[in-house]
Amino acid sequence: MSCSKKEKYTGALIGAAIGDALGWPNEQNSKNIRKNRNSIRTYVEWNRRAGGKYWPHEEKICAGEYSDDTQLIIATARSLLRGRQWSNFFRKAELPAWLKYERGGGGATKRAAQKWANNIFPWDEKSNSPLEIKDYFMAGGNGVAMRILPHIFRNEENAEKIMEQVVLNGMYTHGHPRALIGAMLYAMAVRTLIQQDVVLSYGELIDVLIEEKQWSKLPEVNNIAIWKSEAERYAQYDYDRMWNECVIETINYLKIAKEALNQGILDLRDDTLQKLGCYNSKINGAGNVSAVVSIYLFSKYADDPAMAIYETANLSNADTDTLASMVGGLAGALNGKDWIPIELRGVQDYSLFEYLVEQMMDEKCDFLNSDKKYKLFNNEKMATLKIGESIECLPFGEITLKEIREDKPKRADMYVKVYIWKTAYGQTIFSRKIGKKALNLEQSVQYEVNEKHSSEILFTVQNLRDIKQILIKVSDANDFVEILCEIMKMKEENRISKEQIDGMKSKWRQYKMTKKQIVNIYELL
Repeated sequence: MSCSKKEKYTGALIGAAIGDALGWPNEQNSKNIRKNRNSIRTYVEWNRRAGGKYWPHEEKICAGEYSDDTQLIIATARSLLRGRQWSNFFRKAELPAWLKYERGGGGATKRAAQKWANNIFPWDEKSNSPLEIKDYFMAGGNGVAMRILPHIFRNEENAEKIMEQVVLNGMYTHGHPRALIGAMLYAMAVRTLIQQDVVLSYGELIDVLIEEKQWSKLPEVNNIAIWKSEAERYAQYDYDRMWNECVIETINYLKIAKEALNQGILDLRDDTLQKLGCYNSKINGAGNVSAVVSIYLFSKYADDPAMAIYETANLSNADTDTLASMVGGLAGALNGKDWIPIELRGVQDYSLFEYLVEQMMDEKCDFLNSDKKYKLFNNEKMATLKIGESIECLPFGEITLKEIREDKPKRADMYVKVYIWKTAYGQTIFSRKIGKKALNLEQSVQYEVNEKHSSEILFTVQNLRDIKQILIKVSDANDFVEILCEIMKMKEENRISKEQIDGMKSKWRQYKMTKKQIVNIYELL
């Protein structure tokens, strides 16, 4: 039985969220403390390593909670509700705010979001180092493909517009052709399934994608020529040539998948995935690899969408959350949501996706007043609220603090508080406050710089106040402490070199730190 467009859009969003939540614990970079090597058929509670070197702790992930993949799908959908201003809203509000609540975000997306938070274009030579620009243009991961579903819903009848919006969305975080081609290929696959009224024959989707190559052409979006010249200058590759090479590479992947599906029951799935690079940690996170792998797995299990997600979520040594999310998006685009087993309907924020589809189809945005000015979500300032209190902020509108819980720190002298918020339309937001346990103001603060050092550094609360005045540009407490720790390490070594200062200036360019500020803090300590 055919599904309505609304059912398909909703099914695609819910399917993506389900795949994300089911595959996240098994993902190769999930940092899951105890990975379940058994086949997962329902959501599980698990703990992941978080906080890095300075704030190590165990982050609790409850059963059915999703990761950055779904967060950024929602961010894209919310941006599109702003109409023609969607791209400005995405880079100025969604990406900067996402840094404060992201869960498992990829490095390229986080780096770019941090640039946008400081109103810096990731490819701007005046505000970035040559290495930073090169890193941006070498970012070819699946962080774009995983978030672009809503663009198809908003422009289903206009493939050219879909491709333009997908590329523009992608350029905000990723510069390499593999990221953009993968996103365009996946978008075209989703569009094909949404427009399909009957079940496709085995492997037919791949035939369509090989024959109809609109996904392979780089759209002429704003100032694309200048943008490509920056890639050639800093990443040292000819952009058009690299684009064409990646298109050929992607078509070859599609042909491998098609040949495997033609084998029918004789197709050895893991052998095919090996050929597609799914198990190669050096390339399995690439945008075009993820797109083809997800299309292959969806096609292989097309007659059982739930099985497609189960099988994908349980792959070993693969990017299972993103792959299962993309497979779920394809499954929903063809089948709506009636195929979803009852045990998977407990995914976080299930009803939110129905709301977002209704808003997109009605071209409304009920949760933000266009005439009102909102401040950006800031978990440091908002952590002063009490449970049950609400506040309005970008990009969410009204959010209410529902719960405060504590994650398990790995050091006795620190704490990790988790603030759980709910938007008026049903999205759950997790933010955290991390710091050292409070001491009496009259006491000195004792801080071990590094366990391998036998000596200790002592400084007073007044020292902290003086240092904070020097670092007035640093608004985030975590960043402040990280900067302080590194300067303390320099002081512990009893030397300060030009190389250290230059390294710090490059790292903290976003805070506009100067040599004088670094030296002043050094002298204070």
